[in-house]
Amino acid sequence: MSAFDLTIKDLSQILRDRKSLMFILIMPIAFTLMFGFVFGGYGAPADTRLLVVVAGDTGDPAHAAFVDLVESSTVVRVATPASMDDQALRASVTDGKVTAVVFIPAGFLRTCYDGINPVLPCVVDVASTSGTIARNELGNLSTRLTSAVRTARATAAIYREVATPSASNKPSTLTFEQFTYAFETAVSAWKKQPQTVVVTVSSKLTEQQRNAGGFAHTSPSMMLQFSIAGLISAAGIVVEERKSRTLARLMTTRLSRSGILLGHYLAMFVQVFAQLSMLILFAALVLRVQYMHAPFATLFVTICASAFVAAIGLLIGVASRSEEQAIAFSLILMFVLAGLGGAWVPLQFTGAAFQRVARATPGALIVDAYENVVQRGLGVSSVLWPCTLLLVCAIVLAALAALRFRRQSA
Repeated sequence: MSAFDLTIKDLSQILRDRKSLMFILIMPIAFTLMFGFVFGGYGAPADTRLLVVVAGDTGDPAHAAFVDLVESSTVVRVATPASMDDQALRASVTDGKVTAVVFIPAGFLRTCYDGINPVLPCVVDVASTSGTIARNELGNLSTRLTSAVRTARATAAIYREVATPSASNKPSTLTFEQFTYAFETAVSAWKKQPQTVVVTVSSKLTEQQRNAGGFAHTSPSMMLQFSIAGLISAAGIVVEERKSRTLARLMTTRLSRSGILLGHYLAMFVQVFAQLSMLILFAALVLRVQYMHAPFATLFVTICASAFVAAIGLLIGVASRSEEQAIAFSLILMFVLAGLGGAWVPLQFTGAAFQRVARATPGALIVDAYENVVQRGLGVSSVLWPCTLLLVCAIVLAALAALRFRRQSA
């Protein structure tokens, strides 16, 4: 018997087990569809900004300026209430219909022109997380508004220094209309975000393809999760061989220890590679996820991910003393790597400390590498680094499995 004969024997055992097909194909497709629709389906991402109302003196230029600032925010957006009555607006915050209400006092800008800084009253439920977030963002926007006022005043001061009365008794101070113009110009400058984010995407991907709903994220995430879960049968074969003394009989043949490990590893690699390939075809043809945008990058990631997951399966099979242990180890690693990889909650929605840890894990490397292709429209160069790390992890895990197997066989 050669290592390839052992590989074919393992694959035939896996194919005869109908339960393994549940983890290999049926469940990943079902979970991809379910989580994909949860994260947006085919539609464009929904506007998740918090609703706030800007009430008060709608005729004051400051009202329109503050509305513009709110609309330029990535955290809050303007809501149109059914009634502008003061009590009704306060009740809408209590009922949770809107997150906050900001009141622009009558004659706000005129008061600022006279040198007084009026307060912007705000009604918000600070006991809720969304209320706290809205209060902080509205505070930032209020700061921008008052900064625009200070800019207009500074303009007036400079104007007084350089202007000289003429024979026509031209005033040496800005009029209210000039002050308003300076104020609105400053607000327009504040509408631009202070930080610029440059997103590099391929022009080959249309906006609809880049925003292929949540499937562009859940497809690689579920592939990661269930490729590990699918190892239960393959790892169980290694355990069963040891319990039934089949391994001892194999050791009496010309097949070396390395050949035995290689045969089992190749079976796991072929299983994972075939599983990922079929799921990629399903996502590309049915869900329109753009794996074929850069086919060589997709193939490279699939090979490296298969090598890593197969090394995990080999180590589980060698280290487990029973089939129950193999199942437990597989499920634990599935939950840990999938969770840290952002399978259930995208990492951009988690805390900074969690992200720093999670993005260094192999699960996140696999998901990020696939997303470089399907979401960001990038090519082979974008997946070289994560794939290199995956191969290093695969070599380390395979070495640990070989060391454990050698000690067992000694």
